Amino acid sequence: MFTALFSLLSLFWTAEATLTIDVANTTTRGGTIRVAVFRDNQRFLEDKPYLVRVIKDDVRSVSLPLEPGWYAIAIFHDQNNNGQLDKKLFGIPKEPYGFSNNFRPVMSAPKFSDCRLQVERGEKRISIKLI
Repeated sequence: MFTALFSLLSLFWTAEATLTIDVANTTTRGGTIRVAVFRDNQRFLEDKPYLVRVIKDDVRSVSLPLEPGWYAIAIFHDQNNNGQLDKKLFGIPKEPYGFSNNFRPVMSAPKFSDCRLQVERGEKRISIKLI
């Protein structure tokens, strides 16, 4: 009886998780840091992000409430605060950026699988170093 009731309640109760992202290597002042969170069923960097947070450039971490699951994170330091990642010739970013798992792209944008991380119930803390 108790096991059946617990199973039934667990169907309606979704435990939340908290992902805290520490941003490392912010070298310039001004602008904002933009954090984009993508879910497993999205096209990474192509679809509209599942969640976006904009924080002041002097804030070094952000905590995000998420459901447990697989995510990939992309961040950039929007130094001129124009809401977009400015690029140089051939699409190379002009402003500092970073990805979960501190993935460093070489010749093309990363895939979800390169940056994916699992968020489980409770708290998880990661660090993303801007390049």
